[in-house]
Amino acid sequence: MGNAASPIRAITIATAVILSGVLSCTLSGTAFADESVLSYRGDAFSLDGGTLLYTEHHQLTYRQVSSDSDKAVNEPISRITRYQDANTQEFAVKENTYRHGSATPEFNLTDTRYGYHEVVTYENDRWRASYREPTEADKGKLGKPDYTPVIDSGFDEFVRSVWPELMDGDTVRFSFAVPSRLEWVNFRLIPLKNENGTLTVEMRLSSRLLSWLLEPVKLSYDTETMRLLTYRGLTNIRDKNGEGIQAEIRYTYPD
Repeated sequence: MGNAASPIRAITIATAVILSGVLSCTLSGTAFADESVLSYRGDAFSLDGGTLLYTEHHQLTYRQVSSDSDKAVNEPISRITRYQDANTQEFAVKENTYRHGSATPEFNLTDTRYGYHEVVTYENDRWRASYREPTEADKGKLGKPDYTPVIDSGFDEFVRSVWPELMDGDTVRFSFAVPSRLEWVNFRLIPLKNENGTLTVEMRLSSRLLSWLLEPVKLSYDTETMRLLTYRGLTNIRDKNGEGIQAEIRYTYPD
């Protein structure tokens, strides 16, 4: 096995992989009697001219269950995300399964352009991670997180769970699994403003000493539906040099 990825690169992957999960409570077709499927997309544009860089195509399968308040809530079952370039050629696929909690799905991601592959699974009561790329690879167990654990697209369910705090203007901390470092990385989710039906939050590294390593990522949500509207910052898609792309991603949902 090779050496772990550099801290800056790993943080890039940790922050941007959150893009694979966005908030929505809208139904879009029925898979089985008690399951529904939501399909939606994200269009990623360059920050210096608005050129379309790539698109994300999400398909979330979930079921409605009763909560403690007897109100029906959507419980995710599985998710598949396909990435296409500006010419509609698919170059990456990611799959999630929510067997161990809405905020901590298992997942595997493959980017065929660079031969990059990463996985997080739950085995024998432990979270395990692995990654592989052309120049290095590694695998191992994840330790104990400092805050609420969040894995990949589980970020959307985490945001939903702390929605009252965010609406009240409170900062929320969480620990995000980073396969390329085989560890949890701590982040802060900071509400910036709530106006005209839109909540804007900023995501920063929890450590103020290390926060300079990563520019803040800004996300805006519809306050009525809790849907992610835009994401602006470093993404999980790399350029030809293997570096993360800066973009603004705009999400659209079925009516």
